[in-house]
Amino acid sequence: MSLIVEQSAGRPGSPALYLIHGWAMHGGLFAGLCDHLDGYEIARIDLPGHGANRERPWPDDPAELIDEVAELANDAWLVGWSLGGLIALMAALKDRWRPRGLALIAASPCFTRRDHWPHGVDDHLIEQMAAELEVAPERVLSRFFALEVQGSRSASADLRQLKAAALRYGPPAPDALSNGLDLLRGTDLSRKLGDIDLPVALIGGRRDRLIPWAALEATASALPRARLVAVPGAAHAPFLARPDAVAAAITELIETT
Repeated sequence: MSLIVEQSAGRPGSPALYLIHGWAMHGGLFAGLCDHLDGYEIARIDLPGHGANRERPWPDDPAELIDEVAELANDAWLVGWSLGGLIALMAALKDRWRPRGLALIAASPCFTRRDHWPHGVDDHLIEQMAAELEVAPERVLSRFFALEVQGSRSASADLRQLKAAALRYGPPAPDALSNGLDLLRGTDLSRKLGDIDLPVALIGGRRDRLIPWAALEATASALPRARLVAVPGAAHAPFLARPDAVAAAITELIETT
């Protein structure tokens, strides 16, 4: 079963983009963004256990998932949001396949705070979410939705849009939620960023409460070929409130590389 759930043909010979969603979400959240990326070949990916791929089990070895993403996006552009951005970075470190570049939306190479990486969330938050997933997954998802829009100038509208789209296929599979949290908690690529010699756009909002702007600045300083793009008034899901601004940043990355 392919991870791809929806594709658009684009103009003949146009660049191909592969979009990877965040934790507990699915590729349908990118619908508004895709409307502003007219002309490109676009493939939206649903991770195992999410969205249209809800029945597909999360692999025992996450390296299998990264290999599949890397192979799909070989010689194409990877666009990753949050967890999807972390997966895009992991795919970019593969030797066998090579994307043309990365557009990382509200993403970090290290989601949790560490001594050498003070820009992450407290590990206690992940522990609490993991524990509560076993007894009250709906409550965890509801709180996480609120965290994603907290700080946005259009938080109420963003939250309504997020909730309406996120549960279109029902809640993600429990094992996918747990394994996604494990990936966020256990992955630290902060010391490998220098090996990613690709054009990268780091797109985010200064009001993001999950991936602070300082994390994007630190990531940009460690990548050989990175640019920073701030989306005014945005929090952790800038493509909901300002799909035009996020699409413009992606288009500029592609067209000027």
